[in-house]
Amino acid sequence: MMSQPMSAMHEPLLRIEDLRTYFRTRMGDVRAVDGVNLTIQPGETVGLVGESGSGKSVTARSIIRLVPTPPGRYAGGRILFHGTDLLTLPEREMQELRGDKISMIFQDPMTFLNPVLTVGEQVAEAIRRHQRVSRAEARDRTIELFRTVGIPNAEARYDAYPHHLSGGMRQRVMIAIALSCEPELLIADEPTTALDVTIQAQILELLRSLQERFGMSILLITHDLGVVAEMCRSVAVMYAGRIVEQAPVETLFSDPEHPYTIGLMNAIPRADLPEVPPRPIEGSPPDLLRPPSGCRFHPRCPYRQDICQRVDPPLQTIAPGHHSACHFAGQGTFARPALASADMGRVSPEQVVSAAPEARR
Repeated sequence: MMSQPMSAMHEPLLRIEDLRTYFRTRMGDVRAVDGVNLTIQPGETVGLVGESGSGKSVTARSIIRLVPTPPGRYAGGRILFHGTDLLTLPEREMQELRGDKISMIFQDPMTFLNPVLTVGEQVAEAIRRHQRVSRAEARDRTIELFRTVGIPNAEARYDAYPHHLSGGMRQRVMIAIALSCEPELLIADEPTTALDVTIQAQILELLRSLQERFGMSILLITHDLGVVAEMCRSVAVMYAGRIVEQAPVETLFSDPEHPYTIGLMNAIPRADLPEVPPRPIEGSPPDLLRPPSGCRFHPRCPYRQDICQRVDPPLQTIAPGHHSACHFAGQGTFARPALASADMGRVSPEQVVSAAPEARR
């Protein structure tokens, strides 16, 4: 676990209030993000976890206003960066902010890197766009960035094309682009997807060291609880377009208070406990065109009662910094995660990290 400054001493860097991002279809609106609230403090790493389709990436793209409109639209809410609502900024001002103060690492570098430009040119372009320097200065800064992110033989790599590089090297190029203007907020959307275990560990360690060097905040989007346990100070769990639990990472792993969070932990394989098989969450995520009534998780929840089908639970405070959107949170209702054995108590972040390499194979 990395040490980070106490967030209570600072005003939030980013505050998302009741964000709603919908996609219009012939059948109606798909509510991909439906009432998300999230706060990120200066220098803090916040994890955003959940199954595929839960709304994590749409939330990230909403922050930097890269949701295609149409069919997407921002149906409500505010995204406050240093107190300024990004949803109300003119596009020209947003272009100046995007890549400068807020940067993003996307899931698949091969999709976002231009195949007909060298990787060096693509990093240098971002530097020239925001810092107004000469081509020679941009080249020198790019080569220095390549060294910073661990790309060997940096000068020669400047003239390489994306297809010349391995997946890990392409991801390092994406990180170099994101860091080219030393942003205050870095959004990392599944930064280790499709990389082997060794390269994953290197990328995570790189992000950790770069955060310490530049002092930036990170929103880390992932489905991997091991990554969250290793990297984050706090974590928000997202399901069906909403945040269903939010807590400091130690609290979330030691005392989860939402059945969906417990289900995610139960699905983690444990190499050190082969007699405890992973238990997947039954059923499938709901159709966000027509989400179920009441709690959106109730069709899959082993603890559901009649009230769950009728009443949508609000995100309520269970303890300082710990919030859960469940009618029965904080009442001692839930069984501990299955990956904790009888003599271990509840699962810890260290146990999840130890299980993570097996989970990623």
